Amino acid sequence: MFPAPLRLVPLCLAVLAGAGPLRAQFWSDTPFARVAFFPPGAPVFGAPLPPRPSQRPLWIDDRPLTAPDGLATFVAETFYPALSTRLFNLKLDKKIEARLHAYRTARDRELNALLDRLHLAEAAPDGTDLAGLRALAAEQAPRLAALEQEAEKLRADLVSGWWFTDGDWNGSRRWRLDPAKDFGNAADAEARFQVVRAAAYYQPGLLPAQRGLLRELATELRDGARKARGLPGDRDASDAIFFSPETARFRLPAGATPALREKLAAFNGRKAALKRALLDTLVAQDKAGAEERAAAFEALADTQWPEIVALEALAEQMREELAGRFAPTPPPPPPWVPKEIFTAITAYNADRDAYFAGMKAFADSAAGRVYPPESDSGDAERQFQAQQAEARRAASLAYQREHADEFAKLHARYQAIRESLATLALNQVDRKTGKPLSADTLLRAHAASMAEFDAFGRESVIYANYRIAMLQPGLSPEQRRLLFGYTLAGLAQPLPFGEFMPQSSAKRPMASP
Repeated sequence: MFPAPLRLVPLCLAVLAGAGPLRAQFWSDTPFARVAFFPPGAPVFGAPLPPRPSQRPLWIDDRPLTAPDGLATFVAETFYPALSTRLFNLKLDKKIEARLHAYRTARDRELNALLDRLHLAEAAPDGTDLAGLRALAAEQAPRLAALEQEAEKLRADLVSGWWFTDGDWNGSRRWRLDPAKDFGNAADAEARFQVVRAAAYYQPGLLPAQRGLLRELATELRDGARKARGLPGDRDASDAIFFSPETARFRLPAGATPALREKLAAFNGRKAALKRALLDTLVAQDKAGAEERAAAFEALADTQWPEIVALEALAEQMREELAGRFAPTPPPPPPWVPKEIFTAITAYNADRDAYFAGMKAFADSAAGRVYPPESDSGDAERQFQAQQAEARRAASLAYQREHADEFAKLHARYQAIRESLATLALNQVDRKTGKPLSADTLLRAHAASMAEFDAFGRESVIYANYRIAMLQPGLSPEQRRLLFGYTLAGLAQPLPFGEFMPQSSAKRPMASP
């Protein structure tokens, strides 16, 4: 059903993710910095990976808030933010360091066993070996449960610490969510997002699946908070569906049957109800003490776990059909365009851009020589803007007259390229529609086909294990979380910069990056 998983044997996630060694020190002379680093979100299946951020990180003293060494291999763990605070402050106890090493060793051992079984399943005559996969799921169940319990203990110990108690994101927070508000303004939307995101990593009493649901909810709320601040949302994720394991997402595949759509709608509705209950509890308990909040979430976990089990059973019913829909198939080859034409187009575009950049600089310089008004009146400002616009217009005309020969040569090159494309298109048809191609449709068809090849390459290579974690029948929820975590580490997305935790003097949240 799936290609053999990409892996190195023996597996070393620290090498795959570029992780450095953990830094251990009993204490540090520097003041404790209340900062936390949250991991990158899971991308939508098959989407281009995000580029490295263009903005600069915040600084504290003489240090930028860039992710410390040793975090990348733990990018899918719920103790990631708590560990980041320790590593940034050089306060990682040797006992904790030894536990982290033992945890990573045990995790990688179970992961290797799962990858090996998946490789055997892929080699089976029918492309899958459900009996073998289910047998391994039963065999690994107690060990994976123990691993998730140890991860929870590590999370709690990294938050609470030994000599200080400031490792909790909520430790100094004085602002609280108001149940009476509808979170319509930017500050309230930002507050709700930050509380939900922090709860996924800091709140005791939650099941692993509930922490994943909170991360999904935080992803949804973050888009709302960004829009409330006038920032664009994530276009690549606007029509994506959260599936299983938690935070894995895909777009509805083409040709989905009505029965599959109906099951997906039921799945989404039941998952949304679980998230609403988690959010309602967070808001209702936000002003309560830590012990009272933990007790409320433990009670909610007892209530929600049967529905979480039922939701996973519903996901399993859809996997076989979804897997067939997502099986990567290469697109038809693009229409033929000689390399020398692409070289000519690239050179033409560069020279054209340089021409118009020069004209803009010349016009901006002319506008800059217009004296600003001495009066602050509206009429004076409008007159100033009109004078600047006239200066730009006159300068642009002068630039065009001065560079008329250069523009004429550019136009001749443009016409020659168009004639070459028109000649190429004469004997070619669109391989999808069968219609004849023109100079314009030839380039558009070529670009569209190359984009499809890029998507095919991503889905069949870097997203191979992502697809298996989502859609391979026969895996347990714990195995899916384990494999999905391996996938996220292997994607090696840029690690987000650090953020300051809420301060005791703050009356509202600081906007997240």
